[in-house]
Amino acid sequence: MSAERKMVDPAREGSDEAFSELVELYQGRVRSYLGRFIRDPNVVDDLAQNTFLSSYRKLGSWRGDASLGTWLLAIAKNEALMYLRDERLRREREAGAIEAALAGDRAAAEEDALETREIELAALEKCLAGLSEHSARLIREFYFEGRTAREISEESGTKEVSVWVTIMRIRRALRDCIQARLPAAQDP
Repeated sequence: MSAERKMVDPAREGSDEAFSELVELYQGRVRSYLGRFIRDPNVVDDLAQNTFLSSYRKLGSWRGDASLGTWLLAIAKNEALMYLRDERLRREREAGAIEAALAGDRAAAEEDALETREIELAALEKCLAGLSEHSARLIREFYFEGRTAREISEESGTKEVSVWVTIMRIRRALRDCIQARLPAAQDP
């Protein structure tokens, strides 16, 4: 049995600690790889989190044909390509909005965007209010107080990678919660 398989098998069986070790081992390589495509370090962090979250869900599909590092980089590449595609589409939408504004539809477009943003923010507030005290504190410290995962881990006595994995899970739960609330929020 290969050394990688010995590391992966416990994670496949549900060991968060084993998966945290994999994240710790490969996070630098994944972030470096993503940095080749994306210049914004915050986006690189988000995409790295998404990569590891996706790999956590797909760990059972890794067959060992390629090294685990290569498999993770393939997932990271897909995350980067999806982000770049979405960013291109966003820019195209923004360009369309600018053209509409120049044609005299600026006020209507801004009103629609503001209304949509208000609905999204209301959904986010409700979802944040539904978090456990621990999750809410972690999100507040990381995103609103600007504390690093390392600072949080040192204060709480946990591994930094565990903080990252927990943040990934909370973000995914918030994203799902917001998506579930948006259609209901937009119905008359």
